[in-house]
Amino acid sequence: MTRPLAFMAALAALAALLASCSLARPLHGLTCEPGAANASCLYGQACEADADCATASCVAGSCQCPADMVTIESRFCIDPTEVTNAAYRSFLATSPDPSSQDAVCQWNKTFSIDDAASGPEVCQTRHKEDDHPVTCVNWCDARAFCKSLGKHLCGRMHGGPNPDSAHADPARSEWFAACSKGGKLAFPTGEYDPEGCNVDSQGPVPAGAPGQEICEGGYPGLQHMSGNVREWEDSCSGETGAGDACLTRGGSFDSGGETTEGHAPDLQCDVHDAYTRDDTDFAIGFRCCSG
Repeated sequence: MTRPLAFMAALAALAALLASCSLARPLHGLTCEPGAANASCLYGQACEADADCATASCVAGSCQCPADMVTIESRFCIDPTEVTNAAYRSFLATSPDPSSQDAVCQWNKTFSIDDAASGPEVCQTRHKEDDHPVTCVNWCDARAFCKSLGKHLCGRMHGGPNPDSAHADPARSEWFAACSKGGKLAFPTGEYDPEGCNVDSQGPVPAGAPGQEICEGGYPGLQHMSGNVREWEDSCSGETGAGDACLTRGGSFDSGGETTEGHAPDLQCDVHDAYTRDDTDFAIGFRCCSG
């Protein structure tokens, strides 16, 4: 009886090890191939050039986060701030082709910011300054922007849609893992911080810059994961098109206001809202992930 039990214990240990490695490879059906230039190698894996890496950065033969992104637990990379108006205008200046989108976004005929007179009334008063977060872009716009830079809209670990049921799972949700410091924090700042974060106010503030961190946490350099603007996540109710409900994270400037318990639960890392994939709003922006 001893040997079979030991054998079964060894099998269980091996299964657990394999499960823990399942996030590392393969990536979307690809195996890491240094030199193949197919972005198949994840953070920490061997590489020969930037094009080998899902992080788009090969340093000393290993895939690493680019200097302008925050490294999360040596697993993946995330933008330190919400994408700004200036960055999104640079994307538009390249004349991106809407017809190149996946089937779920083929209804989206333009990547333009939805702040024209014919757009939603709330978008006509949005902040357009270069250093403010871009808002009034739909889910497909956000996804296309990230893809244009070799990144992806934050969702499932290492890319792809994350199910709603895993929105507060730090092993599966990139956004939640970054905000909560791997599930350790309720708020990215540790405690609810209505003074340091832009909540219960009239509009967004600048996204932030290195050395001028605002509402920093759950990792050094990571800003505004709570408040300022909600952030689109790659987590939708289906793949049918414009009407799918997609999650937004982090709350925004119009969230908050202290409760009787002295905190605002709608700004916690594990809370989310949902909007249709085609929705545009002056309180919704996004950031990108990679790796």
